[in-house]
Order: sequence, then C-alpha cells, then structure tokens
Amino acid sequence: RAYAAAMAATATALAAALVDRGVPVFARDRGITRSHQFAIEAARYGGGQAMAKTLRRANILACGIGLPIAPVEGDVNGLRLGTPEIVRWGMTAGDMPELAGLIAGALAPDASRSSASQVTTFRRRFSSLHFVR
Repeated sequence: RAYAAAMAATATALAAALVDRGVPVFARDRGITRSHQFAIEAARYGGGQAMAKTLRRANILACGIGLPIAPVEGDVNGLRLGTPEIVRWGMTAGDMPELAGLIAGALAPDASRSSASQVTTFRRRFSSLHFVR
C-alpha cells in the first residue's frame, strides 16, 4: 500500500511540475492522475514516439501512447510517463520539480547534448532500492 501511494503521489507531483513548466499534460483540467502514470499531449513535440526518442537521448525512458485527442500524422499523439522504478530507487514527490526541469529541458527546441549527463548526475543520487521484501 505504501508503494502504491508513493507512486501515485510522485506521478501527481511530476505531472504538476511539468504543467508548471508549460508541458501539456493530458487531463490537467481533471486532476491529471490517480495512479502511477500519466500522459503528455505530444503534438507539439512531433508525436509520442518522437518524444520518447528525444527523451531516450537524455537518458529518460518513456513510451508513446494513443490518447482520445486529435491525432498526430505518422505518430501516436501521447507519451506515457510512469513512476514505479523511480520510486523504487528512492525518488519522492519532493524530487519531481527537479526531474520535471530535466524533462522539460530535454524537450526544449534548443536542448543541448548535456541533458543526458545532467540526468545521469541526478539519477546517481538514488542508489538504494525501496519497497523491497
């Protein structure tokens, strides 16, 4: 139960921090999420799969998904972000503004190649597993 609650709180915090940075989070007017995952509307980034590839170059894993909104020609129209692994590695809702900044920075049109090293540096702070039996 604690793991599920932490995943949901972390997903909500990450989504809210992305909204604060101008990232179009899906369902932001309806509470974004009540679970461990949420979606971003991907049209402005060329589609969900294109977004996932951009984030992968910055050492952030995500996947494209279809959303019940306008389609993106040649791609899916959404990107799914989930929190199970980052919570297992010890990230909390308090860490999400920093992670949101890294995600938004990697998605920016003028993103530099240093995004991957910044993400790696951030990730190194979380080195022990939580919620393990």
